[in-house]
Amino acid sequence: MSKASKRRSAIAIGTFDGVHRGHQRILQQLNEEARSEHLERIAYAFVFPPRLAVRGETRGLLLPEALKVKLLSQYVDRVERATFEDVSNIAPEEFVTRVLLEELRARAIVVGENFRFGRGRAGDISLLREICEKESVSIVAIPPVIVDGGPVSSTRIRRLIAEGNVEAVSVLLGRPPLLIGAVIRGDRLGSALGYPTANLSIDPRVLLPRDGIYLVNAFWDTRRSRGLLYLGTRPTVHGTEHRCEVYLFAETQGSESAVGDLYGKTLEVHLQQKLRDDRHFSNILDLRKQIERDVEQARDIAPTLSQGPIFT
Repeated sequence: MSKASKRRSAIAIGTFDGVHRGHQRILQQLNEEARSEHLERIAYAFVFPPRLAVRGETRGLLLPEALKVKLLSQYVDRVERATFEDVSNIAPEEFVTRVLLEELRARAIVVGENFRFGRGRAGDISLLREICEKESVSIVAIPPVIVDGGPVSSTRIRRLIAEGNVEAVSVLLGRPPLLIGAVIRGDRLGSALGYPTANLSIDPRVLLPRDGIYLVNAFWDTRRSRGLLYLGTRPTVHGTEHRCEVYLFAETQGSESAVGDLYGKTLEVHLQQKLRDDRHFSNILDLRKQIERDVEQARDIAPTLSQGPIFT
């Protein structure tokens, strides 16, 4: 818990994983509540989704923690980071009175209408209202944002990512899903095939899409390029290590040496569309022919680079 401010606050509570359209609606309401009484805007954000923590899962984030905080900071004055362990053994009444009312000096609290809190998730909106009304603290419960017949949620987005349906994910996020990581050295198989790739080191807690080939936009420094993302273990060469590799189109990226110049750089990769699943080929020649077809298909349908980077 960071040092308490003397200002009264408006607080939004949640994991805010991905800062999707539902989260954005909560944060917009937070700003309205704060503006009316000149309150400090605080996002009380869990570092890792509590539901995944309970199940012992270690990979599942839609964004690295630092980038989520960066996005949240566009909406709030302060991000108060919390872990599942911080609150899992606190009685619901204590969480409200000690953490929200005393430490964070809440004057208004904005949450999703299905918000649960405290030990065993025993606290709900009714209890939150009951406690806070005695202290003249307002509670605003935001209903889910409905898109394509269902509520926008991180759980729904994770399912779609696991399926590789990145186009549907873009609608729910209000932006393309992305991967971001430093370029590291590989074994130069892509160069040997005539398609040099940038190998990315991805935060091990971030959920990866279903293995396959994706049409992407990539950003680094002040540069940008269309390209293809490969996710998989490279079964044709009997690989075992999972790879995240980006081939940048030659008309933008330049030569093979330009890929080498990317070592150590951070690439922000926006996933636009899945082209196909990963698969095993009987030999390297067949693999190379398929890559040629992938690139040709991608060039035919590749989107323009109208949207810029979010973080890089």
